[in-house]
Amino acid sequence: MRIGYIAEKQLYVWEDGKTTALSSIRYQNYLATMQSIHDAKSWKTSGTGAMFTGAVDNAPVDPARIHMGLHGLVPDPAGMLYAVELDEVGGLYRRDLDPAAKAEGHVLTRQNLHFGGMDRRGQQLAMCIGSDPMMLHLSILDLEDNEETDITDGDTTECHPSWSPDGSRILCSSAGYARSDSGGIVKLGPYEILAYAPAAGSLDTLCSNPAYDYLVPREAPDGALYCIRQPYDDGEKRGNLLKDIVLFPVRIVKAIGGLLNYFSMRYGGEPLRSNSSRSEKAKHRTPQEMFLAENMLKAEENRRQNQQAGDKYPGICPRNRVLLRIDPDGKETVLRHGVLDYTLLPDGRIVCSNGTHVLLLEGEQQTELAKAKLAHELTVLEA
Repeated sequence: MRIGYIAEKQLYVWEDGKTTALSSIRYQNYLATMQSIHDAKSWKTSGTGAMFTGAVDNAPVDPARIHMGLHGLVPDPAGMLYAVELDEVGGLYRRDLDPAAKAEGHVLTRQNLHFGGMDRRGQQLAMCIGSDPMMLHLSILDLEDNEETDITDGDTTECHPSWSPDGSRILCSSAGYARSDSGGIVKLGPYEILAYAPAAGSLDTLCSNPAYDYLVPREAPDGALYCIRQPYDDGEKRGNLLKDIVLFPVRIVKAIGGLLNYFSMRYGGEPLRSNSSRSEKAKHRTPQEMFLAENMLKAEENRRQNQQAGDKYPGICPRNRVLLRIDPDGKETVLRHGVLDYTLLPDGRIVCSNGTHVLLLEGEQQTELAKAKLAHELTVLEA
């Protein structure tokens, strides 16, 4: 059994008790190119003239200032096919499983291309992609001729596509945006599960409840539907009058600081705040990434609650984010609490991540395969 996953901006392969980390060669080459460009312009930022103008900059390129995201991997004859975003460019690349490899195959590259997961069946790659990370739509890429077919559009965002075992349909999670009278986006609605049938061209809703998000849908050979369910959060903060009164002076100071920072950027070209680059990174985040970032702040609290509940392998995901099985007759069974991501094995077993461990689920039994921080995009590379 060979399982692939993504954690801490690296590709990983687990096989026979051994975990191997694989770097994105595209990312490494991109860093080298950026450093080369920086070095070629070093005459502008070094020497007496640069010291006089205050333009001295001998520091190497800082990887932390480069937006880099890995957003999906699937099996490939070469090893794996994965999606990567680097600053304003996204692409698909073929990577073999040799950690020392220096080259990889190129499939697709495009400006402002963002990914929300993918799944492969033969030469057909189901993807959720878009030019805006907040609006990703279902698409099918033929890997033989690189021809794309768009399936969904509009004020929605889709993620976590997966083929059914017989290939008759593609499942995905979808949520709609609500807009104000002026046309601005107000909030994102709850995620529901859709099924697209390529032969009929139909799009049906399989699972929907305004109180919950249904994510990472997968269909089992017996017709059961698996997914991750979590309470829907509309993003509205519930008020606390006393807290608002106490924090009012602090918020006034922050508002003034923000205004001064704006004028500094607008008329001086530089921010007053050294961490203003965070806003640049934030604009690339999908709703799922923002969910993870918010819950990382509660990691220890979530871990403590999972431990108190008797979890043998307490993770850092909230307990109300559960792995759910829905039988064809509608019966729902919670298989595990605190699940970040999962994948189904052909024999019915499940491999899942709880944000701290990668676990193998066999009925009531859990076995630790690896320790991994925020492992996601779990994929069976070889059964």
